[in-house]
Amino acid sequence: MKTFQLKTGTLRIENDTILIEGDKARFLKVVYGVAAICWGLFFVFQGYLHYANYRITQKPVHAVFLAGSLLAIAFWVWVGYALAMKSSGLNKIPLQQISRAQKVFRPTKDAPLITLHLKDNRKRTLEFDKLDDLHFADSLAGWGVPITE
Repeated sequence: MKTFQLKTGTLRIENDTILIEGDKARFLKVVYGVAAICWGLFFVFQGYLHYANYRITQKPVHAVFLAGSLLAIAFWVWVGYALAMKSSGLNKIPLQQISRAQKVFRPTKDAPLITLHLKDNRKRTLEFDKLDDLHFADSLAGWGVPITE
């Protein structure tokens, strides 16, 4: 078991799995979920008002705004699912799912970044504390993960 220090938590490699603890994934999941619910309800209410106005006046402008409200509702349902339910809880990553890792050093900040590119077209960016990224990159290379800069 190897442990590395992140800016907002710790990262451990156990067997063939990366475990990330202490980052803000749960908080972000709740924030995205609440935002999606609030905006979704707002656009449901707006859509209902435009539908009621269309029924009364029969003006096509209200139908256009109703369609826009329905699109906004669909967007916020997607945000709620994709961001709140699916991706922000990515705290357990099997090493076989990593297609490559990309190292980025930002001269303006001391913390280097490693972005893990997963096979299902998702990314997870890890911000390390000081130079722990060098040891983590060596560990990934030992598992056969290609490292790019």
